[in-house]
Amino acid sequence: MTQLVITLKDQSYLPNIRRIVKSLVGVEKVTTAKPVVRKKRLSRYEQSLLDVKEGRVNSYESSEEFFKKMGDTSTHSDLFKK
Repeated sequence: MTQLVITLKDQSYLPNIRRIVKSLVGVEKVTTAKPVVRKKRLSRYEQSLLDVKEGRVNSYESSEEFFKKMGDTSTHSDLFKK
């Protein structure tokens, strides 16, 4: 089976075109489909701005505070002791 795809800018022409195509010899079936709307994929920068806007960002005064919050018993300064 061969298919013909027609893209219309103005949807108001659709009923007339369907009627005309159906009347052609050899046409078995005429179907219409709505265009697939694809969601724009955000860049990493845009995603980070969205994270800030929606409150998905944490701030810490120091690395010590960060490690304490994460539950690490050793501190950042312990890692660099000689």
